Order: sequence, then C-alpha cells, then structure tokens
Amino acid sequence: MKARLIIAALAAAVAGPAMAHHSFAMFDTTREIELSNMTIVEWQWTSPHTWLFAVAPNGDRYSLEGGNPGLMRRQGFTKGSMQPRMRVTVYMAPLRNGQKGGAINAVVLPGGRMLGERKR
Repeated sequence: MKARLIIAALAAAVAGPAMAHHSFAMFDTTREIELSNMTIVEWQWTSPHTWLFAVAPNGDRYSLEGGNPGLMRRQGFTKGSMQPRMRVTVYMAPLRNGQKGGAINAVVLPGGRMLGERKR
C-alpha cells in the first residue's frame, strides 16, 4: 500500500509540468496573417515560450507567442533581437477564436532582416 502511494505521488509530480504545457492547437496554422508597422511593447525571452507584445497602428494590442528560446534561437531570434518602440512586421498564425494574437512565424526587423520562417 505504501509503495503504491509513493508511485502515485511520483507520477503526479512528473505529470504536473507536462500537463501545464499546452499545444499550439489554439492557432490556425493553415493561415498566415501579416501585421505591418507594429510597435513593440515588450519582447519576453522566457521558457517554455517566448512572447512578443505589440501594438498595431490603429491601437489594437496583440499578444504573440513564440516557441521556446532554443527553438527561437535556431530561427535567428535572440533575447536582444527586439526592443520596445521598434517597428516591425510580424507574420503569424492567428488565434482560432478571433482574438488579437497568434503564433509567431516570422518577424521582419527595421532594415529588412527576417527572423523565423514564413508559412506561405
């Protein structure tokens, strides 16, 4: 009986972090939306996912989720890639529920350098 409780406690401890991680099913990856002339509010280089918060010229605020820092680094992103008030173009897979947000596919920095990969 005691062994079963210990095994159950260990299983719960290991499963907790895995259950906290979500899939990208909330994004419509069959579509790509271009957001031009976005002003960066904040670029969070965090695990398990990076986040880009930006404002459109019309004032709409977007929350854009990226992959983990290791994946983003392989796509050319770094912790210092983007700074507040920088103007960029973002290519994203939109949220399925229609809210202002999505998954980052690519970001074009001032000067034309593209980070990530477009899903044409």
